[in-house]
Amino acid sequence: MNRNRTIVCAAALAAACAAAQPAPQTDPLAGPNVKRLGKTVVSWKDDLIHLVVGFKHANAHLDKKWILFDTAHTAEGTPLEIWREDVSLMTPDGTRLNLPSQKRMAQGIPDLRRMLNEAKVQRDPIDGYFPSPTRLERLGFFTVPGENIVFDKVNVNHQTLAMGDMFFESPKDRWEPGLYTLWVENKEVHVRLPIPLGIEGPLERVR
Repeated sequence: MNRNRTIVCAAALAAACAAAQPAPQTDPLAGPNVKRLGKTVVSWKDDLIHLVVGFKHANAHLDKKWILFDTAHTAEGTPLEIWREDVSLMTPDGTRLNLPSQKRMAQGIPDLRRMLNEAKVQRDPIDGYFPSPTRLERLGFFTVPGENIVFDKVNVNHQTLAMGDMFFESPKDRWEPGLYTLWVENKEVHVRLPIPLGIEGPLERVR
């Protein structure tokens, strides 16, 4: 009887110790649709869309109110239509930031040309990750005021590569280091691309 009681107590103790161990962390940049292509380049690829984001400039300017991401995407299957309101950014604390309007961006970044010149020397060559498309499309959500027409949507197919900057404004006047997530969400596309800003090593979602 004492032997059985000892076995039961040992089993209970082992179960309690196992329950007390923290669950192993999974790398959000190692998901089935997500890949890290470089130190500051990540991609999402599924049956519908291939999206690559470069964040070298953003990573170096977390002390600023505004950041930009270099983006390029193409359709993997049927043609896709992406609207401005389909794009948003989830912050580490769970706040979801919509893609701002061209007017709001122009008002918030009066020295836009200087910002773009800085970004130009820090860009990763993300178009090299798309060997198939034969036609380049400008992602026209934003532009230098007076230089180009602004569009609220972009259409791509498997032969078209859309490239352009996406700007975001911090409600806190700066960006906290952490794991952000770029959302592209509509009836067809459901992208959740993790972007680690200002952090290295093991990554953990706050929410």
